[in-house]
Amino acid sequence: MTISSALPGMDDAEREAVLFIADISGYTKFIFSNEKEISHSQMVIRELITTLMDRVNLPLRLVRIEGDAIFLYALKDDPEHPWENLSKTLAGDVLAFFQVFSDKLSELMIHKFCNCNACINIEQLKLKVVAHSGTAAFYRLGDHQELTGTSPIVIHRLMKNSVEATEYMLFTEQAYRDLAPLEWTMEEGQEQYDDIGAIKTYVYYPPEPEPYVPSPGSKPPAVFIDSLRSEVSREYCQVAQNPELGFHFLTGRRLTALLKYQDQWLEGLPEEAIESFAGTGNPFMAGDVCPAERVVDAGCGAGLDCLIAAKMAGVDGKVIGVDMTTEMVDKARSNALVTGVINVSFHQGIFEDLPVEDGWADVVIANGAVNLAPDKDEVFREFNRVLKPGGRLQIADILVDKPIPDSAKRNIDLWTG
Repeated sequence: MTISSALPGMDDAEREAVLFIADISGYTKFIFSNEKEISHSQMVIRELITTLMDRVNLPLRLVRIEGDAIFLYALKDDPEHPWENLSKTLAGDVLAFFQVFSDKLSELMIHKFCNCNACINIEQLKLKVVAHSGTAAFYRLGDHQELTGTSPIVIHRLMKNSVEATEYMLFTEQAYRDLAPLEWTMEEGQEQYDDIGAIKTYVYYPPEPEPYVPSPGSKPPAVFIDSLRSEVSREYCQVAQNPELGFHFLTGRRLTALLKYQDQWLEGLPEEAIESFAGTGNPFMAGDVCPAERVVDAGCGAGLDCLIAAKMAGVDGKVIGVDMTTEMVDKARSNALVTGVINVSFHQGIFEDLPVEDGWADVVIANGAVNLAPDKDEVFREFNRVLKPGGRLQIADILVDKPIPDSAKRNIDLWTG
């Protein structure tokens, strides 16, 4: 992928170029008013834009990302890519965007695990490409190459056109003469703009993409992992900031009593550390932390288990708490400060990539957090990485005695309750 469009000798220069805008149609309708839907729609659009950018190779260069579109160009006088050859292949290269876009849509539909409007309507998104040839003035703005002149204006005006289809390639007459393969059947048309006048156009409707064939054992796209983490973080943000609201799980002192947390463990700890406790068990029932041991708490929440472990480890021990929710980490740090415990630190991070060096820990504890991680194999590989040889896991979590169906795994509401 070619991200930079800056070229030597391009400052304040006019060059002949072919311009392209690849735009995701249906984007406006895809953005909804619900906070969750807005977040998920933005993640999906980001995934699709990234997919298109990954397909951008020289001689195509990226000018910029424009929300739901990417603006590209190829120089007609690029000495490293002779126009005689380039003109025969460039349209086909851009046409390939439709296949990778279709493949990514299919992948997203297969793996989606949310039923909000944004995720349900992923398949409604389409791709359209507009192409224009002409002169553009290139100039530098900091480290970025920018384009100006009538040609960039024309191609942007053409994004608003009279073509009723949602998936197509539209060529201006100049681009048609430069690029269009003879075997492509084109539909002639004309667009009229008050400030530009009439523009003759040629529209090509791409053939149906080849069916998407997922690779064996393929994992959900990163966008859905991001969505899942976002929703879990949203839930536990509320537990951190508004523990009195009540949730589908127990919290606070009622839960510590149910899980047989000893009074001596809780003695001297601030109520703020206890009120946001949302574990599923008691990792210390597997054994105390020994003096001078090093402990990692994966999914530390507001820090209750970390503060208990810090007491057990004593001044010669160390405890690292890791949580992916900013609000929980902030609250945990505040609780440690109030308590005066100095052998514990808190970091924002995910269990699949713990911010802890190899072989650092004598003990890894986790309380009701592993079940929230989408890739549990990776979580346990990470636990193994940070543990010393002979170190131990003390985990309290939810277990099931039969396989969970894929339909349940892809239901985000079951992850967040």
